[in-house]
Amino acid sequence: MITAAEAAPAPLRFAILGNGAIAAEILRLVAERGGRAGPTPSLEYVGTVSRDASTLEAFALDPATRADVVVEAASVAAVHEHGPRIIAAGVDLIVASVGAFATPSALPQLRASGTGRVHLTSGAIGGLDLLAAAGRTGGLDEVLVRSRKLPASLAQDWMSTSERSELFALTAPRTLFSGTPAEAIEQFPSSLNVAVAVGLAVGDDSLVRVELVADPAALLTEHTITASGPAGEYVFTIRNAPLPARPASSGLTARALVADLLRLAEQR
Repeated sequence: MITAAEAAPAPLRFAILGNGAIAAEILRLVAERGGRAGPTPSLEYVGTVSRDASTLEAFALDPATRADVVVEAASVAAVHEHGPRIIAAGVDLIVASVGAFATPSALPQLRASGTGRVHLTSGAIGGLDLLAAAGRTGGLDEVLVRSRKLPASLAQDWMSTSERSELFALTAPRTLFSGTPAEAIEQFPSSLNVAVAVGLAVGDDSLVRVELVADPAALLTEHTITASGPAGEYVFTIRNAPLPARPASSGLTARALVADLLRLAEQR
């Protein structure tokens, strides 16, 4: 006779690439979920993959201890640096920093690195399935992504001291950036992954324009996506609470990554 314990699938083993605020929030959410009653997919955290190559070996590449999936919660640079080796090892990778794929060839190249699968999280926004359905069948002519965030969360290393001071002193909304998804992620790599996500969903980022507004009244991070074409007219407005420890990121990003883990666990 097979008991319920014997019939239960093995937990999904996951490691996290990155050790910042998003990683900490993922672990908090997983621990919180573990205390809930009822049948839920089982997750097992096996460690953190940091910039130190030895941690990559321990948790992603060592067949004896490796994770089933690595959750990227670090940066565009980390995806480029570690992604190919993770995929080559046959380990799946969930990517939060989808700005890594602003160059059209980047995602196919990563997927061709090995047998591991690449999963792109929806992150801080929704409606990507609709945009894909309309955009990939010629149903969209133009898409605008307008993001609105607190000025202090938008300071960048390339800004001069005077530019940063001016940004922090804003008393009214100001448009800091207008351009393409690739330009957006180059200038604001931690703040505009949503723009690249929309471009990937639509299938043609030349249709997508991006605006970034610094707004001292933006207590919630706001993303408004406006799309139109033969398929129809669509407007999505998403207002997320920022992650307290990292205001440049929406708190929903960590939740989306945990939801991705649960989905993969359910498919086992």
